[in-house]
Amino acid sequence: MSNLAYQVQKQQIQTQTNPRTIEAPARKLFTKGEVMIWGVMGVVLIAGLVWLISLYASVYQATAKIETMRNDITAESKIVEDYHLQVTELSNPERIMKLAKKQGFVLDSKNVKVVEN
Repeated sequence: MSNLAYQVQKQQIQTQTNPRTIEAPARKLFTKGEVMIWGVMGVVLIAGLVWLISLYASVYQATAKIETMRNDITAESKIVEDYHLQVTELSNPERIMKLAKKQGFVLDSKNVKVVEN
């Protein structure tokens, strides 16, 4: 009998629960919060990339400016060296004596003073 009571009870449970299909509400692929988070992350990523590219461009410009300044300094130092060479050539005592004799100066050894550098 107990087995019969169990079968009757099982039949009553099956008849009470109506086996109709319950449709679950369709779940969206992403929630609004997820979309906002991804959007903010995208904006931050794009802003970071723009900042990185601008930083790279400014470093490139600074490097180019330094290189042009180095080239200018090299050219100017070459000009200065040429001027020093000219000064050395023009201050040669033999040349000065030759020019002085051309203009009529006479060397008086009594009035000569030796100056050392």
